[in-house]
Amino acid sequence: MSNPIAKRAAELMKAIQNGPIRTKWHWLGYNFDPRTPGFRTVGVPTVMALATGDAVMPGFAAEQLKRLESFGGVDRDQTHYHQIVSWYAEVLVVAHLAAYEWPAPVKLEMEPVAGGSKKNPEVVVKLDGVGALGVEVKATDLRAHAKRRSSNSWQMNARTGVSRDSLGDAVTLPRDHQVKVFLKSADEKFAGFRAADPNFRSVLVTVWDDFVNEPLTVLTSPASGLFTPNSWYRTDGGAVEFPNVDAVLLVRHQHQLVEGLAGRPLVDGRAHLLDYGLPGSFPPHALVTNPAGQALPAEFLSALHAVPIEALKAAAEYNPGEIVMWVDTADGIED
Repeated sequence: MSNPIAKRAAELMKAIQNGPIRTKWHWLGYNFDPRTPGFRTVGVPTVMALATGDAVMPGFAAEQLKRLESFGGVDRDQTHYHQIVSWYAEVLVVAHLAAYEWPAPVKLEMEPVAGGSKKNPEVVVKLDGVGALGVEVKATDLRAHAKRRSSNSWQMNARTGVSRDSLGDAVTLPRDHQVKVFLKSADEKFAGFRAADPNFRSVLVTVWDDFVNEPLTVLTSPASGLFTPNSWYRTDGGAVEFPNVDAVLLVRHQHQLVEGLAGRPLVDGRAHLLDYGLPGSFPPHALVTNPAGQALPAEFLSALHAVPIEALKAAAEYNPGEIVMWVDTADGIED
């Protein structure tokens, strides 16, 4: 086997067969069983992604596999399940950046720290002639939220002057607190890098499901968006800004991870659950720029396949909607 990435992937697969994923209870036991379809659709893409990351960041595969193996040991533990989904969200982005054909010499650093902080992003990309980009990846647990969304008649995606009580009992509330937590955490992780290098750039990648208008509204709603002067997250000095987070990239992929892990077909032409997509493919990865941040260089935008949200306004899901009335959950929504 001459391909070093394929050789490393084979080594990882062998280690998995002898490790806790296959020898103890683990959600992925089926997916890494060579006798099952999940072996081809989940197991093989997983070790290939780990080997791809390892090729540019030695030690990446061993560290990530150790993490993945730790999400097991308890039969059908739901916390472990979401940790696995979050793990795949991180690997989706990092493996893509590792495999990307950069236009100049590049160095990827795995979970680096700066300024004496113990907090670290997933990866920092250092591109010759351009600069450094920090990437943090987050995927909130959407399971309970999705159930409410599919059963309630009304949904509030932002805090507005409309009273929840005026809409009745069946109201799905916004996930704005979780988005705020993600922004606050990323801002803290990037702070040391920005202090050491004023030209350091950063992006928070939020892996959501198909209902990407939810986090978009949380960020940009004129009534209370976290990236607006009317942000609901305030101190005595006014709206709290996140100056160390230059942008948020909204990636519609969490449902692909869930379906892929369950052995069900994926949508939108994705070949497997760790398929990041091609430039210009659907759905686009929407970039929401932070007014308190700095612009990302074109080279980093291209690498992330990032499309500015302003260019996507023709599509309903890329427009903020503060209050949604569900008319038919199979066919769509009506504001």
